[in-house]
Formats: sequence, structure tokens, C-alpha cells
Amino acid sequence: MASQNLATHQDVQFCLDGIGVTRPDWKTLIVAATTDSPADPHDVWTLWSDLSNWPSWSPLHQATEWTGAPGFAVGATFDQTLRLGFPAGTTTDHVTVGIAEPARRASWTGDANGVRSCHLWTFTARTGGGTRIGNTEVFNGTVIGLTKPMLASRWRRQFQEAVDALASIAVPGRR
Repeated sequence: MASQNLATHQDVQFCLDGIGVTRPDWKTLIVAATTDSPADPHDVWTLWSDLSNWPSWSPLHQATEWTGAPGFAVGATFDQTLRLGFPAGTTTDHVTVGIAEPARRASWTGDANGVRSCHLWTFTARTGGGTRIGNTEVFNGTVIGLTKPMLASRWRRQFQEAVDALASIAVPGRR
């Protein structure tokens, strides 16, 4: 697995558009990570889309729960309890799925406490086999602008840890 720790311009632009931000400014934080897995995109999606299992591989997630019908589908909603660290603490966010394309990508948006966010996961088949896993989120709001010097590097590290852990458990023969 090769960690890339970058997002494509398209992924960032998708998230900016998703929260109505024309261009990033001092109130915007972009967090992204990528890694490669030898597993097929369908296998990675199967593991990733098991929402109840996220806390086992994502260092940010303390708990996750569907608030309506379970499963990634446009309009589905879920709560995620996140360990964001100082000064944000632990918070529970209610989000709505905007895109759900199995084995390709999924996205959701949230708006809480003056912070709008768009999260995008991508699963791209690689030439020769395997999957490039991408994890991109854009946050925008005054609170983010004021706290991003304290949060940005930790969140970037945790996003990278999440994609690396997902790629690791997706390796054929390790499940």
C-alpha cells in the first residue's frame, strides 16, 4: 500500500460545490488522504459500507448509526460520533448521503454549529488491479477558521490512518 496523502482537484471541487463554497478562504479546511489497496473496489466497498464497523478502523469514529433505513443510498441519514480532539472534543453529527455509487464513491453533507461540511470517499479501480481509496472532506465556517491551526495536522493524520486501516483489512486473505 502506497500512501499518497493528497486529493484530486475534482474531489476537492466536488466538496466545495457540495457546501456552496466558490473558493477556499481562511474559514475553509480541506482534509484528504489516499492509499492503494490490492483489493478489488467491490471488496473495499463491502467493508467500507458497513457503517457499524467504522469505529474499528477509523480513529475519528467513536460510534455510527443509521437514523433511517440502513444502507448507503441518496437521502439516507446517519449519526456519527467523532473524537475530534482539543478544542472540538467529541461531537455527534447528523449527515445526509448525497451520492451513493457502490464500489465507486459516496458522499454526505452536514451543517452544524455554523460549520458546513462535505465528505467524499472514492474507490477507483487501478490498472493492473487493486483500488485507490480516497477520503476527502471540506469544512467551512468561522469556527473552523479559528481552530484549524490546532486541528488540521491531527485530522489529516487521522484521515490517513483511516484509509490505511481500511486498505489493510481489505487485503485478500486478511478478512
